[in-house]
Amino acid sequence: MRIRKGLMLLLILVLAFAIYSLMSKFSPNLLVLINSFWVAVLLTAITYGEIEGAAMGTVAGLLEDAFSHSVFGLSGLSLTITGFLAGWLAQKINLNSLPKRSLILFFFSLLQLVIWIFLYNVIFKRGLLSSRPGLYLQPIMNAIITSLLAELLPPVKKVVD
Repeated sequence: MRIRKGLMLLLILVLAFAIYSLMSKFSPNLLVLINSFWVAVLLTAITYGEIEGAAMGTVAGLLEDAFSHSVFGLSGLSLTITGFLAGWLAQKINLNSLPKRSLILFFFSLLQLVIWIFLYNVIFKRGLLSSRPGLYLQPIMNAIITSLLAELLPPVKKVVD
């Protein structure tokens, strides 16, 4: 069971990496709207819990930082915190309905963006939202995509188990 879960988490991470790479090659502007690493972390957190969400947040965040040519660890820290909190809350409440899950995922996508922007502003002492207005839509897009993928994940988990 542990090996299968580990393989599933690795598959989610590899897919996030591949999607991020393809989007950056074909349409860099699309990266402002959709962040596949955030989707991977939130999907892992609501599916497997807080420990897996935090671990995925650390690895995915460091991978994202490697792509961004920015401060290494900025996304890692914000995604780790968000992955842990989303996984913890997902264990406490029922996220079986699509509207409730979408709302909670929107909240955590927004929380992750706020943490990331706060850390960015502390380090660089400049605003980011005025230069990249597409970031306002990123929590909405990530929440919708993650919520829809969460609908597809249980049948995949049954096949893997």
